Amino acid sequence: MRRIYAVHQWVSLICALFLLLLTLTGLPLLFRGEINAWNTVNMPQSGEPMPMAELWQALPEGEAAVRAAYPTKDILAVTPDDTDGTLYFRVVERGGAAGRSHMRMGGEQIMYDVRTHTAFDRKDRIYRSEGVQTFMHTMHILHVRMGLEEGGRDFLALMCALSVISIVTGIYLYLPMMKSMAFGTHRRRTGRVFWSDWHKITSIFAGTWATVMCVSGIVIVLYSVGMRDYHRTAHIAAMEHFAAQEQQAETLRPADALALAEESSPARDVISMQLPTASYPFYIFQTADPPVRATDFVLGEQVYLPADGGTPFTVPVPAWMKAAPFFLNIHIHNHELFAVKIFWGLLILMTAAMIVTGIVLWLTRWQRCIAAAAEIAVKKRSNASWEEPARVALVSLVIFVAPIYGGWAGEGLALVLSVYLIVYFVRAVRR
Repeated sequence: MRRIYAVHQWVSLICALFLLLLTLTGLPLLFRGEINAWNTVNMPQSGEPMPMAELWQALPEGEAAVRAAYPTKDILAVTPDDTDGTLYFRVVERGGAAGRSHMRMGGEQIMYDVRTHTAFDRKDRIYRSEGVQTFMHTMHILHVRMGLEEGGRDFLALMCALSVISIVTGIYLYLPMMKSMAFGTHRRRTGRVFWSDWHKITSIFAGTWATVMCVSGIVIVLYSVGMRDYHRTAHIAAMEHFAAQEQQAETLRPADALALAEESSPARDVISMQLPTASYPFYIFQTADPPVRATDFVLGEQVYLPADGGTPFTVPVPAWMKAAPFFLNIHIHNHELFAVKIFWGLLILMTAAMIVTGIVLWLTRWQRCIAAAAEIAVKKRSNASWEEPARVALVSLVIFVAPIYGGWAGEGLALVLSVYLIVYFVRAVRR
């Protein structure tokens, strides 16, 4: 037990400040959509959802509109957003270098509203406050890479792994205490006893969430590395596959290339397409199993088509990566309902409280604690106290997973259980 306590103490000490950083930077990012919508003055108003097939039918007119409105720019890629009926055209100034991007994120993006037939360059957004935009960008950089380059991402994964060890060892240390300490005990004493009790109760309610976030964060890092390797090997495989094929002078129109890709994968949705370039004469499509929502993270399988046509070539995604969307959606895209976001915000603050109380305990570790006086306070309820932390963990897991598979029903279930958990916490600390 002493060894476990030592592991918990020192591992927690190493990762505490980094986990606190991730927690506090994640709080504003949780409401990024709402903050960006408020801060952007001239953003086109979102429309109603539109089927993916209907969006792609508007590709020819969207392409023509973008080329007419921005004649000095080359179109690199197109991604549909079925939530508001928009095609996102990733462009670059002719002769310029393309910025780093992924689907609808990064680079210079031009939005084409299929309903109004209008194009809008996201670079031309006007903000109420440039400071707010800079702040959100800084929070994103700190949260994703801790302000570092590629090495920051790997370091982030290490801190997440240490955080999981810290939480698991903390749970192990708490198990014997359940026999004598009533659930939710917070002795109204000053000093180390006070902080110890609040560290335990915040850990019970925030521990599951923190573990899920850390594990999914590790998966995100592994996915990023795996997807980078997949794209590299897929490109090589496509070049080798089409090496013997004679290239024609004429390039297929994007709409015609899209039709060939859809014909080759009739059971899958095309979620993005990349146009050929002088250095890489292929259309590259990403396909995914339906239904696909723009707010979900999906694993796109690469489909290659020579610029002049032919038979599309599909490169399968490695099997181990197929579980990644589940974890990424838990981490990022399982809280569309604003009320559920509020609950997530409370969990973030509780996680921060768990970390701060743990730091205080470490700083006051030399203080003696009078155990005899403590025993009198905690022997209020000693039977099956482990059931309540287990119930908290189970309800928390349902809250995280339900929105991914249940749509609005899942969001509703998550909201109801979130309210239940808040009431449960209040009742526990008022005992």
